[in-house]
Amino acid sequence: MKRYLVPYEGSALSKAALLYAVEFARGVPGTIDVVYVADERALADPVFDLMILALQGIGTLGDFMPREKARLELKAKLIARGEDLLKELAGWPELSTDAAKPVEYSTRVESGNPPKYLSDLSENCDVIFMGLWGEMHKFKAGLWGGTSEAVIRKGMSPAFLATSDYRPIDAIIVGFDNRPRARQALAWAGMIGENMSLPITVIACGGDEKWREKVIAEAREIASSYDTGFEYLETGDRPARAILDRSVENPSALICMGAFGDQPLRELFLGSVAEEVLRHSKAPVMLFK
Repeated sequence: MKRYLVPYEGSALSKAALLYAVEFARGVPGTIDVVYVADERALADPVFDLMILALQGIGTLGDFMPREKARLELKAKLIARGEDLLKELAGWPELSTDAAKPVEYSTRVESGNPPKYLSDLSENCDVIFMGLWGEMHKFKAGLWGGTSEAVIRKGMSPAFLATSDYRPIDAIIVGFDNRPRARQALAWAGMIGENMSLPITVIACGGDEKWREKVIAEAREIASSYDTGFEYLETGDRPARAILDRSVENPSALICMGAFGDQPLRELFLGSVAEEVLRHSKAPVMLFK
């Protein structure tokens, strides 16, 4: 039985991530742990103190409110918001006990630093499902949300990133170069494809034809352990371009690939192929570390 972790904060992509987790839990049986993390970073921010002092100075808060009391009230509001969001999930037909294939799930509210909390918690789950960015993305510079970025770099489990609205998965695309993380991605793809009856396309890219043939031979050996359909594609295109082109042909496919190359500083440098795919893909991406 797998354990699927879903950080949920009500954004469109976190909703999509939860729906993907439900789809997985039905095909590859597992339980879903839905968690809302009340972000305590704001409570420790010096800007928060300045805001309280300013509001007190103009009389908006009435009598001088101790800053600690203001922090506690804000924390209570954050937790209450999380509780309200998680209560709404009881009305989702996908999570109903009357669904055609009901899934087992639990919800809880925690408080802390979301990137650190989820990165630590990911060690105890099989897959973490999350949106590539959340509600605060428009206020943050960069390619994606700070929380998903931290989990990709520092988390221990495979990360499933919803990059757009939910679409039922009908195929899997694997970027394969025979490195350890690519072998892990292909093994997971085989297991998922076998359990969910999904066809798999394995893509090997590179300018050396003999190298591509060797890589495909290794992929066939791994694939022979799984009872599902495999297609093999060799191309001299750049890996990211080949993967993205294939996903455009089938936007309902799941992309499986390694998150990093052979660089030792994985917490600092996401693999260039994974970065380009995440930047442009409309299909969900599952990264292996």
